Amino acid sequence: MKIRIGVAGLGAVAQSVHLPLIQRRWDLFELVAVADLSPTQAADVGRQFGVQPQHCHANLSDMLDAEDLDGVLLLTSGSHGAPALECIQRGVAVFCEKPLALSLAEVDAIQAAEKEADRPLLLLAYMKEYDPAVVRLRELLPPLADIRYVNVEVLHPSGSSQLAFARLRPPAGDVDPEALAALRETDDAVVSRVLGHAAPPALRQLYSGVVLGSLVHDISLIRSLFGPVAQIGTATAWAEQDSPGSVEISGTLGDNARLHMHWHYLENYPCYRETVTIHHTTGSFELEFTVPYLLNAPTQLRIVTSHGAGESSATVRDVTEAFEVELEAFHAMVQDSVPPPTGSAEGRTDLETGQAIARALAEGLGITITGEAAR
Repeated sequence: MKIRIGVAGLGAVAQSVHLPLIQRRWDLFELVAVADLSPTQAADVGRQFGVQPQHCHANLSDMLDAEDLDGVLLLTSGSHGAPALECIQRGVAVFCEKPLALSLAEVDAIQAAEKEADRPLLLLAYMKEYDPAVVRLRELLPPLADIRYVNVEVLHPSGSSQLAFARLRPPAGDVDPEALAALRETDDAVVSRVLGHAAPPALRQLYSGVVLGSLVHDISLIRSLFGPVAQIGTATAWAEQDSPGSVEISGTLGDNARLHMHWHYLENYPCYRETVTIHHTTGSFELEFTVPYLLNAPTQLRIVTSHGAGESSATVRDVTEAFEVELEAFHAMVQDSVPPPTGSAEGRTDLETGQAIARALAEGLGITITGEAAR
């Protein structure tokens, strides 16, 4: 049975991934409405995907007021804590892109609303957890006690260069500056409650933009494979002026495994690269993820195992689209109340890890955190 959905936020991931997949999955979804701060973007993207002008809205609240929806794809920028809560309080299920929220208090409010509704109403959209290569890896992993070392490396060029293939619509330039300023002010106030009002801009950007805006996908992936990160040891950041720069994080998984995460913004790097390497007592695994938002381009899983006096290697590649499997999980949640693999509880766990990284980054920078993350 089809469910009636609206899409809020019509940027890169909406145009290149979710809207084309909603069209592809005509058997599961009816696209009823769209919303965007840019009236031109809402009208143009709505027209492209068959949404009538009267169903193109300026913001989420207007769309919820005007439409009869079963679910919303929340693809706006910044924290999704308040908009996700608004949907849930209205009884509308949420497919929520990263970050779920910037503060634990926002997640607690979402969980309380879900509990009152007595059914799952939020799917946290971390597509890597649905990736067929990751699913296969999960089946092959030895016990955590046998894992020795996990390494994550992300090489992140500029957004325009890595998404050139998507032919995104250029910004229309007609976003209401007051509305945009109000959203930024709200997010900044939340970050202040998390890090303290005295937290400098560099730490704020590392926390909200890098850790929760990008690395959270890898934090969630590690959790889905091994359980929550046991401890964050150290975190270091270095950068050129006006650049997100580089972040290096060390931690532990269980009692025996070390975790390292490396994230580098390299504006002119030729191509986005992301690898996750796992070494255990009898072999290794390596995941190599493709360019973000490129549909049906398989993640590659390389497997090295012992074989007699030598080694055996194999490669797994599957063109099943993780974003599409994720949408199927959203449909199952809305239609049949099937709990999603990653919901608000898992999102809270990942946010706790993100705040632990913020504490370690602050310590490395000689900054004292006084907000929620200090606890």
